[in-house]
Amino acid sequence: MKKRIVFVMVMFLLSILSISFSVSTGWAAQEGRMVSQDTPRVELYVTSWCPYCKKAIDFFQAKGIPVTVYDIEQDAAAARRKDQLDSRRGVPFAVINGQQIHGYSADAYQRALDRR
Repeated sequence: MKKRIVFVMVMFLLSILSISFSVSTGWAAQEGRMVSQDTPRVELYVTSWCPYCKKAIDFFQAKGIPVTVYDIEQDAAAARRKDQLDSRRGVPFAVINGQQIHGYSADAYQRALDRR
């Protein structure tokens, strides 16, 4: 019983230290990697056959911006999430720091990135 209490306390302290580290240094864990908190949060809903989806992915990769890509035909949970966020049909659908962008538009993507 004592070992379990000690274990829980150690884990609690480690979580507090982790939070302190991310706040004080400006770095945080995102999808298994450490990224700067200044790094934009980009989610992209796509299909494998869509040429504009490929252009959208290439746009973010060319700028070195991490992007989380969801194929709505392969991932039912992602398709439901897109439907909740966006009543319109079609891909690509980007969410950049909370801003929703329908279709491919390098200009709209850049404006959303610049708003950080």
